[in-house]
Amino acid sequence: MIISHTHKFIFIKSLKTAGTSVESILSNYCSGSDIVTPLNDFKHNRNEKGEFIHRAMNAEDYKEIGQHVDAETIRARLPAELWNSYFKVSLARNPWDRAVSFFYWEHRQDPSIRPRKRFYHYLGIPFNEPKMLRHKFREFLKSDKWAGNDRFYVQGDKLCVDFVIRYENLNEDFAEVCRRLGLPTQDLPHLKSGIRKKHHYSEYFDEETKALVAERHKNDIQLLGYAFEER
Repeated sequence: MIISHTHKFIFIKSLKTAGTSVESILSNYCSGSDIVTPLNDFKHNRNEKGEFIHRAMNAEDYKEIGQHVDAETIRARLPAELWNSYFKVSLARNPWDRAVSFFYWEHRQDPSIRPRKRFYHYLGIPFNEPKMLRHKFREFLKSDKWAGNDRFYVQGDKLCVDFVIRYENLNEDFAEVCRRLGLPTQDLPHLKSGIRKKHHYSEYFDEETKALVAERHKNDIQLLGYAFEER
């Protein structure tokens, strides 16, 4: 999360939407009394060269909450004139794609999400990794280990931010944010990447799991027009 008094913007970081990559660039434009919540210093928060490029500052009052601070909490802590006048931006992602990404992130230390080929696969039976993971994926979706993202950019069933960066249009939307703020545009680093194999998200779903994701992302579907897409 960033509250920049220098450039008069609020960046509300949602989950599994490339928020760390965006925040790492925006944090380097901050100074003075600007607030940037810290990241954990581990390899997924470093760029391709192993550099830690995120700059945290003045976040003591937010450390107990963490880096993902919802819109309601930020709004309650700020004077109304700042919340109303600052440019507010967050990020969204196709809900079904995001659910698969969340699943892999939460299980990144679990070797069972990387099944190996069995002998019969070498005899001609197709090796379908997403299908092999559907049971585990279903159990994850039924759990309370994940939630939708709308608390970061929706209040009262309406968008409460001025701009939503879409993961599917990440670089172009980030450039537009920089343009509106009068900031130089930089290439986004690939942080927290490489966890998930490059299968299309639709391969992990059946009718039940598609409905589970839709139920937790009603606002994304209604307000942002997201839909399940076949490969």
